Amino acid sequence: MCRFFVLLFFASTVFAFSTYPDDEISGEYKEAIISIGDRAASELVGTLKKELKKALSEGGPVGAVSVCSERAQALTKQVSRSIGSGIDVKRTTFRYRNPKNAPDRYEALALGYFEGLIKQGKDLPPYLIQKVNLGDRVYYRYYKPIRVESLCLLCHGNPESMQSELLEKLRELYPEDRATGYSEGDFRGLVRVSIPESVLSK
Repeated sequence: MCRFFVLLFFASTVFAFSTYPDDEISGEYKEAIISIGDRAASELVGTLKKELKKALSEGGPVGAVSVCSERAQALTKQVSRSIGSGIDVKRTTFRYRNPKNAPDRYEALALGYFEGLIKQGKDLPPYLIQKVNLGDRVYYRYYKPIRVESLCLLCHGNPESMQSELLEKLRELYPEDRATGYSEGDFRGLVRVSIPESVLSK
């Protein structure tokens, strides 16, 4: 059975995190967080992959990059709405292509946690749960790691092997692109699902 991790943050500017055993969250909350998080992450990844394959078949890698730049954020919001009121879904990574996917401070700690495990040669857990206090509200953030698949390498692999037309389109759409140079199986980032505690307590 996979160990269940919870990150708890203290203070607004100086904060740290620690891990807690399963009994730090009630079984009812835990099951609901995992259920909602898994469903949201799977739906987002599946939706984006379907859109990517369609764009590739219609316009090749250059067309796919254009479609992703126009549709990915809208599709992510669509998935958030379909999962439930108050729930927010996002993809985040340190090596982002779209600045809208850049991590906030809490997401950065979660990313750092996973990257730390990779540096230690440890297996990644299937998910991470983070408890965040924002003002007088409590949120649970469910994180699902994303691995690079072979399909992703068309636009996220070695720039030296990419078509010049594709590179030009990437520079046009994403002048601050950080998302190339990956190999299949690399850690790409996280799907983050934010769930208000008020949703869980209903």
